[in-house]
Amino acid sequence: MYSTPFLLHVCHDQPPPLHLLINILTRTICSHPQLNINQNQTDNHHSNMVTDDKHTHETIIIDSNHKKPSPSTGQRTHQTVASVVLVVLLLIGITALVLWLVYRPHNPRFTVVGATVFGVNTTSPPVITSVQLTFLTRNPNDRVSIHYDHLRTFLLYKNQPITPTLLLPPLHHKKDSTVAVTPIWLLSPAVVNGLTTDEAGVVSLRMVLTGKLRWKAGGIRMGHKGVYVGCDVMVGLKIGTLGQVPLVGPSVCRVDI
Repeated sequence: MYSTPFLLHVCHDQPPPLHLLINILTRTICSHPQLNINQNQTDNHHSNMVTDDKHTHETIIIDSNHKKPSPSTGQRTHQTVASVVLVVLLLIGITALVLWLVYRPHNPRFTVVGATVFGVNTTSPPVITSVQLTFLTRNPNDRVSIHYDHLRTFLLYKNQPITPTLLLPPLHHKKDSTVAVTPIWLLSPAVVNGLTTDEAGVVSLRMVLTGKLRWKAGGIRMGHKGVYVGCDVMVGLKIGTLGQVPLVGPSVCRVDI
């Protein structure tokens, strides 16, 4: 218990003044510790309630106005893009495979079909000066044409060149067609003597053809590729014989592209 000293004037004739009573009541409230503590706790509790209300209100605003996208949304987008790209690549691969199967070019074929010897018949026996081979080249493709450029050809005897290199004009092969080519090579007297005396009337020659080849399928033109053709042929060659000479057996041609 706390005692509050105060002064009270007692008068039987007149009550105490009003201002004196107010002063005494004010001093009593201010000097009482329990009242001060309760008032402070009440103020703090009210302040805390206000703070909590503000914090709760701010949290609600953040949650309602700043929604973050779901993490699964980005993953679904990446999966969709990957699926589309995979389908497109698959369709391109299937289309390329079908076109390759339909327009796949096959190598041309070569065959030597004839031989002719030219020379001077004013002497006895006649002197051989040149030789001609006729070969056929066939394009077996039904949808692809062939165009040759920079064609060169020469003859080999025992793996040694015996003629100068001839330059042939460009050659265009239509679809499923055959073209005959008849190059003529000059022969030196030393080569002719070696050919007619070395073998018993049969000479083994190799015709070599090199150049560039380009395929064309409709409006599509492929790049140039190198081509090598080697044809082995047996020719009946005798001293003093001019004109067409026989071929001994079929020719064997190898084509490398």
